[in-house]
Amino acid sequence: MIGTEIAFRLGPDSVDDARAIAARLNAVATAAHEHVLFIDADVGEYGCLAVWKTRADADAYIGHPDVVAQVAALGARMGKPTRVRVYEMEYQRRANT
Repeated sequence: MIGTEIAFRLGPDSVDDARAIAARLNAVATAAHEHVLFIDADVGEYGCLAVWKTRADADAYIGHPDVVAQVAALGARMGKPTRVRVYEMEYQRRANT
């Protein structure tokens, strides 16, 4: 499995903004196995993790114009580049679904 992570800091009291950003990113992640928003509301740090079956799917997502625009908007809001990572994932335990 391949993971994509988009990490961003919005500051305290920004959970609703983070959820809206995650919803926009999730709307583009149609081929993802799962899409998760991580929330640290106390400091206003967030991240979206999407899990893909192939690196090609992950790369297509990261390169999608809507994702590129969202990452650029986050960078402008934060005043620094948005952290975007693509990496191989090895599950140590899977949920019973």
